[in-house]
Amino acid sequence: MRARMRTTVTICAVAALLRMAALGPAMAQPADEAPASYYLEATVNGRATGLVVQVDRVRGAFRMPADELTQIGLREDALPLDADRQVMLDAIPGLSFDYIEDAQRIDFTLPETMLVAQRLGEAPPPPPPSRSGTGLLLNYTARLQNSRVDFDEKRLGRRLHAPLLGSARYGRLPVLGEEEFEAQYDRRNRTFALNTELRFFSPAGVFVNTGYSTVQNGEYDYVRQDTYWTYTNPDALRTWTVGDLVSSSLTWSRAIHMGGASLSRNFDVRPDLITFPIPALGGDAVVPTMVDLYINGLRQFTGNATRGPFVIAAPPALTGAGVATVVFQDAQGRQVTLSQPLYLDTRLLGDGLTDYSVEMGYPRRNYGSRSFDYADDPAANASLRHGINDRFTLEAHTELTRGLTNLGIGALFELRGAGVLNASATGSGGDGQHGMQWGLGYQYQSPRFNVDLQALRADGGFRDLGTVKGVTVPQRQAHASLGIPLGQRHSITFTYTRQEASDLGGSRIVSMGYSGTFGQRLSVFANAFRDVDVDDSAGLYLGASLSLDRRISVSSSVSRYGEARTATIAANRSMDYDAGGFAWNALLDGGNDGYRHGSGRLDYRGRYGDASLMLEHATRDDFSYDNASLFATGALVWMDGDLMATRSVYDAFALVDTDGMANVPVLRENRRAGTTNAQGHLLIPDLLSWQGNRLAIDTLALPLDVNLDVESMQVAPRAMSGVLVSFPVTRFRGALVVLVDESGQPLPLGTVVTLVATGEATAVGYDGQVFLPQLQEDNELYAEPAEKPCRVRFTFDASATMTTLGPFVCTTDGAP
Repeated sequence: MRARMRTTVTICAVAALLRMAALGPAMAQPADEAPASYYLEATVNGRATGLVVQVDRVRGAFRMPADELTQIGLREDALPLDADRQVMLDAIPGLSFDYIEDAQRIDFTLPETMLVAQRLGEAPPPPPPSRSGTGLLLNYTARLQNSRVDFDEKRLGRRLHAPLLGSARYGRLPVLGEEEFEAQYDRRNRTFALNTELRFFSPAGVFVNTGYSTVQNGEYDYVRQDTYWTYTNPDALRTWTVGDLVSSSLTWSRAIHMGGASLSRNFDVRPDLITFPIPALGGDAVVPTMVDLYINGLRQFTGNATRGPFVIAAPPALTGAGVATVVFQDAQGRQVTLSQPLYLDTRLLGDGLTDYSVEMGYPRRNYGSRSFDYADDPAANASLRHGINDRFTLEAHTELTRGLTNLGIGALFELRGAGVLNASATGSGGDGQHGMQWGLGYQYQSPRFNVDLQALRADGGFRDLGTVKGVTVPQRQAHASLGIPLGQRHSITFTYTRQEASDLGGSRIVSMGYSGTFGQRLSVFANAFRDVDVDDSAGLYLGASLSLDRRISVSSSVSRYGEARTATIAANRSMDYDAGGFAWNALLDGGNDGYRHGSGRLDYRGRYGDASLMLEHATRDDFSYDNASLFATGALVWMDGDLMATRSVYDAFALVDTDGMANVPVLRENRRAGTTNAQGHLLIPDLLSWQGNRLAIDTLALPLDVNLDVESMQVAPRAMSGVLVSFPVTRFRGALVVLVDESGQPLPLGTVVTLVATGEATAVGYDGQVFLPQLQEDNELYAEPAEKPCRVRFTFDASATMTTLGPFVCTTDGAP
């Protein structure tokens, strides 16, 4: 008679005792009996898991290891764990089970919410472990010009097509005053100028020194820009920097150049980590089914789900507002459609994520025109962002120095699909001056229209560290824009921008723009604007661009800004980034007041760098200038005992090593990157730091006698560093040898043959053939056919590599 036990789990002790009584002789156990273990096939909600789990009987109750329960799909946070990670099945609310003795099976029944959802698709894969080699890198940019054009002439010689805004910017870029910028231009404006960036990189971090040298009338000058050491711990997502740096800032604060030290969070080391909130998209399948995900009506994912809850792991490709629709089938084969509104904003931080940066040091003055000019008083700067939840991100910022205390707080609120509201309040004090700055903004993006409203207002007493550099804080900044797509190829934009008390004066500019594409080649754009505070400041800019074959394009535009009128025509041939070669650009523009301007540029990109020749002429009623300039950019790298020239290295690079073998073709992301030099090296200058970059050897282009142990690798270099990628390459020094016995018959198929000198064993193939990859001048083989062992002795010449030798007679003389 079939013995059957059914247990309904509750947390009530009385129910546990009743269940023990109902177990029957098959599972009953005296209270003083030692625990017993059963190994049972498990099903969950009628679905076979294909797993055998361990169930322990302890004093009439049942216990399972937590790892066994999570393996069959239960969420660990739903399990009452003890100190040994064991779980009494009685203590799991909502769970019941049946023990089928003759089938040695245990059937679990529980709410689907207690199960881990099946993940469909693939989330962004984690990058391979990051690494850095050791070496030196020198980036350089050289410019040689025949004449010096001063700052005012340069600005007037290239007529503006729109009004200027002030320079007291907010955000990541450091503030730079008008006088500071002009001084930097004049300091660089020499007959010869050479910008350099020297890096020493190693697993202990990167040391960097940047600056530029100039020569004028035989006088040499050098200006240092930045000198610093930086190290990133990818496991802790943390970066340390000592030396010259740019302070952290938020959208409502300003960054400055400093000399000191900083500690900051660095999410760039984990490109697979999505820092902004993404809602879970999924459902609950009653039967195995195909699942489709649509975003705004476009299918982005298709996968198969088994029965039970599922979630789509791949993040939706969406910015702003949209609708996600998940489609699958129910038990009757009917289509189930689940729609969910989405709003994604990359400015928000996910629940519990924190981003921060702290800097301490001395504010820098006259950056780019003086090597060592720091403020007398130290300063501190800090920024913090924290995701309180998926809809609320808190921000804070502070700046401290002698006579100045600046503290602000801000936030971003996601309005349940209706956009994101941001606000900030900052106060400053010290030296008897007190002030406030208020910020408010709103942003909404959707396929139908985009809205961006931002405003900052400060009173006259508000100060920050930017004022140490002499760059005043704008008393009012406002920006409002409305963008409306017109189909897939056209859009119009309305913009209002206001700024008061900047270094360049105040302005209130209204504008309307249009851009559109006709066919595959023609693009048209237009912009009308006016500064409402300036008479006769209305302007209009119209232009078109036409793409031709062989990467050639032509463009033309006409503009009016106040009294100035300008017409422009240009032609351009772009460069193939990977293959290099020649490119050129030609431009002519002219207008009223005798304005004429023309320029021509010829570019060349090679394996070892870029070179350009530029000719320019400009004239107006009151001045004219001509200028010819020659540019050269590139890099020198010392690594793995080799000095190599290459194109400029902006971030990370790889040095491919093929054990000294020259002319080996190397692929980057399945595209030809080049061939190794005489030392077996190839430098690839443009890898993505912290991310997986696939490098491979093009085996189809290798000689037949070349052997590769590894054909491809995924490498993740650290930022501003180089990584050595070794592909062990060897050449076969062997041949196909034909072996026969003393009667002239091929040795039997499968006979084991050993090369006595190395002990390497292989098997005989058809017709007595055996391939021996490495042979010496004199060789001895030992074979073990079924009848009797035998030996073969023969000589080998390297010129016979990868040929067929023999037949050689395997004799039993001297064989054991």
